[in-house]
Amino acid sequence: MGDPVHGSLPVENAGSVPLCLFVEPYGEDFWLEPGETVTVSPVSDGVNVQFAVTVADELVSVWLFEDGDPNRVVLESQVIDTSGSPLECGHQRHDRRIPGPFLRRGIKPDHSPDTTRGNNRGRR
Repeated sequence: MGDPVHGSLPVENAGSVPLCLFVEPYGEDFWLEPGETVTVSPVSDGVNVQFAVTVADELVSVWLFEDGDPNRVVLESQVIDTSGSPLECGHQRHDRRIPGPFLRRGIKPDHSPDTTRGNNRGRR
């Protein structure tokens, strides 16, 4: 795995269907159309941020942590489009619903998947 991302995080929807981007800790949702790219960053300049990213079907969740410390959540973040304009929560939401499997499983499962045996059953 590569080095952690610091400062800002570009997110591109390289898929063929809309992608829901959740920015935590408030669960703000931004819907990206195929081919659309946005950047997630803290509102304040000079904050050393590390990102934690969780990916599920048609959904990405992003947490920002100051200095990579999971106890220091960055509370004020922004999502910016390619023209440099900040986007509002609900960007392109329309009447879409959050993908169901993501909500049923939750963002952070209480166990890791067991990939050593080629299946998706979790281990505790």
